[in-house]
Amino acid sequence: MTPRTGFLLALEDDLDTVKTAEALGYESLWAAEGQGKSAFGKLERWATVTESIGLATGIVNIFARTPATTASAIATLDDHSDGRAILGLGVAHPGVVEGFHGAKFEKPLPRMHEYIELIRRYLNGDVSGYDGRFFSPTRTAFWDAFEPLRSDIPIYNGALGPGNVRLTGEFADGWVPNLYPIDRFETALEWLETGLDRGGRTRDDIDVAMYILTAVDEDSTVAHQAAAHHIAYYMRVIPGYYERVARKAGLDETVDDILAAPTFDAAVTAVSQEFIDLVAITGTPETAVEQLNQYRRAGVDLPIVRAPSGCSDEMRDTVLQTFAPES
Repeated sequence: MTPRTGFLLALEDDLDTVKTAEALGYESLWAAEGQGKSAFGKLERWATVTESIGLATGIVNIFARTPATTASAIATLDDHSDGRAILGLGVAHPGVVEGFHGAKFEKPLPRMHEYIELIRRYLNGDVSGYDGRFFSPTRTAFWDAFEPLRSDIPIYNGALGPGNVRLTGEFADGWVPNLYPIDRFETALEWLETGLDRGGRTRDDIDVAMYILTAVDEDSTVAHQAAAHHIAYYMRVIPGYYERVARKAGLDETVDDILAAPTFDAAVTAVSQEFIDLVAITGTPETAVEQLNQYRRAGVDLPIVRAPSGCSDEMRDTVLQTFAPES
């Protein structure tokens, strides 16, 4: 059986890479958004040059669009791609919600629950109204001129904290954490199981995906440096969000050093080998594949590999080739 593997293009929008990923047998392509190009816009473009690969938002945040807008966008993508759309959602963090969108970052978990519920109502064409805590539409159906191709477009949640992971188990179709310490993953799976129990569901009802930072080079020192650069960037540019998870994994001293470093280069140097080993795959192509299999054995159904932010095109292409399911 061909191993299930996804590829995250993050902020990139390169059609040659998209076409190569499909040719190499990747199951799905994931498009990030952040404060850059629209994930939906990129995926619509990618749909025109692919035939079978899944097309996923990875992720879009629930404060940036109404549920109706998101439902319309994902249903349109699904229609244009002949049923290949995947909706990855996330609560994001104050830096993007308040700093970029100018919205208040408040009550993210109840909002996520309501958001998922409303997306499903729009996809199902429920013409009745909805009296929610955050949204109260009088109609949750598109006009008759547009009927979604699928009412069961899979919805993934990019949860990190225990409450959000439990919510994912209760309501979502998939879980897609990012930069998650592998030694904490067993505990996180217990949170997920609690949510599944609350929803009257089983482990078979949810897809456990994970973004996995992968820095691959014939020179392992180059791979290490690229991973450290990525980790330092996330710790400093998105303070508090990934930091909390790292501290829970016992990395307080390293996190403190990264945040206190006077320059970004010094922050990269402060990233410890322990930190890298817990959240990333680094090394040569020969050693990297076995490291990915360790994530599968730990319970990751769909590893989604990603090259480090800011790395060379050569390293990105090496990552793409190294983990290719049909290589």
